[in-house]
Amino acid sequence: MSYNYLNVLMLGDIIGMPGVKQIFLKLAELKKKEKINLVIANCENSDEGFGVTEENITTFKNYGIDVLTSGNHIWSNDNASDLLNKYDFVLRPANYPNAAGKGYWMGDICGITVGVVNLLGRYFMIPVDCPFQTLSKLLKKEIKKCSVIIVDFHAEYFQEKITFAYDFDGQITLLFGTHTHVQTADEMILPKGTGYITDIGLCGGLDSIIGMKKEEVLEKMINQIIVPYIPSEENCVMQGIIARIDTVSKKVIEIKRISI
Repeated sequence: MSYNYLNVLMLGDIIGMPGVKQIFLKLAELKKKEKINLVIANCENSDEGFGVTEENITTFKNYGIDVLTSGNHIWSNDNASDLLNKYDFVLRPANYPNAAGKGYWMGDICGITVGVVNLLGRYFMIPVDCPFQTLSKLLKKEIKKCSVIIVDFHAEYFQEKITFAYDFDGQITLLFGTHTHVQTADEMILPKGTGYITDIGLCGGLDSIIGMKKEEVLEKMINQIIVPYIPSEENCVMQGIIARIDTVSKKVIEIKRISI
């Protein structure tokens, strides 16, 4: 069967059990309604806000998520390296210099070779290898044969994200930002055809401080003491974007935000 386009769904950071429940309740219906061909979600906050468990991974796979990306919190659990080595569809940022697992995934989606890359920003984050150089190397070697390339850029700083997107405009299909948990309204298609959005949001409690109960975050910020964060269950949503990709040009022809 030939396809004129691919519909790709990208879900924002899944925040603890409230976020997991949103996936359970809403993903299947959305996939059917929007005729989704590929689902990507960021899982690094799914274990009560920090890290991911094997149970989370198998649950997400059963719910219909194809690729799980992450970020700096992927290492929060002791067995993170084992999980990254075991599941090739669970990614850590590719610009960690020496780490378990991989920072990219390749698969055949409707006859199209698709690559998904996970990268970590460096501004206001931990020191890692240069994401610009890392992606350049991947494009020349590991994912050279991919027709469609989608990047989860897990970064804090808006300017770094948009700079990255413009630098690789036309070389990658889509760049979506994660990490800040706040869905931005700047989805666009860049001059050479690369789709972009600064942050796709979160799956979890919207009445919160970036997905966590407000009380604990306020106490930590105001009093500067260690307080455990608890995922919010208030006003829960599933956020992300759906991108339509032309299978001939391999470029994004439409992006729309979702918050349901």
